[in-house]
Amino acid sequence: MQAIMRYELVINEALRSALMLDTPDEQINEFIRFFGKHIGCDRIYIFEDNKKKHVTNNTYEWCSKGIQPEIDFLQGVDMDIIDWWYKAFDKKKM
Repeated sequence: MQAIMRYELVINEALRSALMLDTPDEQINEFIRFFGKHIGCDRIYIFEDNKKKHVTNNTYEWCSKGIQPEIDFLQGVDMDIIDWWYKAFDKKKM
């Protein structure tokens, strides 16, 4: 329960920080930057699915210092290639 409360506090602080910016793109980038730094991960991706074309696109990415961005290589990815992601997410797994 305490871990959930800690994550809720981090999410709230990330939202507060993001909402100080003007545009949705700036806000999203700030949110993932803040959250990524607080949880100590190497990167955070946001993908948007285009079900009509059956592809997904990496629309936002934050990388910690020294980590190479992959956003340019993760455009138009056939959803069949990452089907295992969707199956894991359906089972509430990472």
